[in-house]
Amino acid sequence: MATGGAFREFENRVIITPRQKIYNLLNLGIDGYGPGRIFNTLMFLFITIIIVNVIIQTVQGLPATVYLFGRLLDSLAVIVFTSEYILRVWTCVENPEYHKKNAAETAIFGRLSYMVSGMAIIDLVALFWFYLPFFFADQEVYAMVGILKFFTIFKLIRYSPSLHVIARVFNAKRRQLAMMFYIILFLLVVTSAIMFYIEHHAQPEKFASIPDAMWWAVITLTTVGYGDVYPITPLGKFFGGLSALLGVGVIALPAGILASAFMEEVSKEAKEEEEQIEEFKDESGEGNEEKTGDDTENNSHGTKCTCPECGHEFFLPDENN
Repeated sequence: MATGGAFREFENRVIITPRQKIYNLLNLGIDGYGPGRIFNTLMFLFITIIIVNVIIQTVQGLPATVYLFGRLLDSLAVIVFTSEYILRVWTCVENPEYHKKNAAETAIFGRLSYMVSGMAIIDLVALFWFYLPFFFADQEVYAMVGILKFFTIFKLIRYSPSLHVIARVFNAKRRQLAMMFYIILFLLVVTSAIMFYIEHHAQPEKFASIPDAMWWAVITLTTVGYGDVYPITPLGKFFGGLSALLGVGVIALPAGILASAFMEEVSKEAKEEEEQIEEFKDESGEGNEEKTGDDTENNSHGTKCTCPECGHEFFLPDENN
């Protein structure tokens, strides 16, 4: 994790406005800023409690006090997450990434740019479950509310260094993963279409259409094989076996891409930590004893000089010697 740059930038910057202080508190915790790290830890624990509460609320037969406490936690979560979202939108213009040509454009378009960013959308969706019933009163909204409430788990990405690494891995390999997704989607359509034409006459109820055959293609290419839909004709069995073997290789490719990217990220973090340790030693004066010893030895021989013609180094005796 690249902690040095942002933290040193924070240390060297004079905090003037309350907006800057709030921005540092909300965003620099992952970079080592003390109060921000405390805030991140508290938010991580709070979000974890909210997720556990969402899970417990689905259990039937618990005491009424448990459900009442759960509703109180939901209300508290809405207050905390709404306040956090408003503060993040307000302070996001402190980030140079959202600076525009002038202050007026930054205040409007800079904040709009932040609001359509990935984490801002996650924050907004994690709030939407509470306000949804005010706009829709259908019974189907209940299921949507439960899904959106559990969406809160994605907020942990912002506060967990480990999840931060995983998010950076996905971001770094997004093009390769998108390419593999298109390949898998292409194979899914091709194999389901071929199997439909092979098995439709033998099993019209199971392979009624190409979309129905896509279920077979998904469980075959992913090598899950539930067994509810399978070919019965010789040609269908032969093509099904080829599809399963093809799926083993195709599905393994994204895993290999992510594994290599994860190792690269871990190695990068280890290297950055070593560099920070060396910088800390240099700033604290460690290792100067060796340098002082070398200077003392050089002074005993005289003044160290370099020839401007050939670059050869030599010692010029002092007058005292």
